[in-house]
Amino acid sequence: MVTCPYCRTENETGAVRCRHCTSWMSQPPMQREWYRAREGKMIAGVCRGLADRFAVPLALVRVLFILSIFAGGWGIIVYVALWIAMPQPPMPSTATSTQ
Repeated sequence: MVTCPYCRTENETGAVRCRHCTSWMSQPPMQREWYRAREGKMIAGVCRGLADRFAVPLALVRVLFILSIFAGGWGIIVYVALWIAMPQPPMPSTATSTQ
């Protein structure tokens, strides 16, 4: 039996998540980051970021946004909201050595 480090309930040996509080008892699974794209973008990088995040073709995401614009205009609202909500990835650090 394995004890959950969060709620202290007993779980079966080898359990990955707690059966009571559903917390990860070992290291949580790797998560993909949620960023707008810096390269390969057309307007703000939202579609490219969504395509990278969900591993779907970029053209599919762009076509869905275009279709949603013509289907009531809510695509523009969603795009602008994601433009505001999705951060850009951090700039790659350029390590310069001073000697």
